[in-house]
Amino acid sequence: MGELLRAFGVMIPLTITAVPYALLGWPLLAAHRRRRRQADLVSASATAAVDMTLVLACFLVLCLVTMPVTGAQGSRLNLEPGTDLRLALNDSANLWQALGNVLMLSPLGALLPMRFPRLRSLGRIALGALAVSVLVEGTQYLIQAGRVTSADDILLNTLGAVAGAAVSKRLWHRLDVRPPVAIPAQVRRVCEAPVRLRVPRSVWDERYSGIAHPQRR
Repeated sequence: MGELLRAFGVMIPLTITAVPYALLGWPLLAAHRRRRRQADLVSASATAAVDMTLVLACFLVLCLVTMPVTGAQGSRLNLEPGTDLRLALNDSANLWQALGNVLMLSPLGALLPMRFPRLRSLGRIALGALAVSVLVEGTQYLIQAGRVTSADDILLNTLGAVAGAAVSKRLWHRLDVRPPVAIPAQVRRVCEAPVRLRVPRSVWDERYSGIAHPQRR
């Protein structure tokens, strides 16, 4: 437990500090969307909650990556797959750390498809999580934050994102804004075909005679 608190203990005060700001920004963002987009209360509140949760998750992941571990001398590189998994099965501290790696990107995998239709595929989520995890592990090693850059961490992060996406798959389309039904405008059409009026011949004879021979009127 001491090893776990040394690795992730700094996230506890950060989470306690960031959550009230996210709760404060939620109704403000919902009110802004109701005013600008003319959205209903339920839709505006739901989308604002998802967006604020995404911002909070990204902030915590960024802090976890950049903050150094207390008492660590430097980052270590372990590219042999399966090493951390074997240690997690034998040690409770490594097991909790493995679970933390699984949960790190799971909120992003669960919520991003709700807001971005192009990510509504488990394969795309897996590729995106793999790229983000490689970037995270590479950043940890470059800044020498005192953490272990491991191939197993990349695997667990990707697995957690895919698991989160699979759990929320039924909710991907719940926040889609349905376009209003277009009512066709009424257009007055004028018939361009020649109109033939059938008038009795006697009427035309009277008019013609009146025009050609005014003295016969």
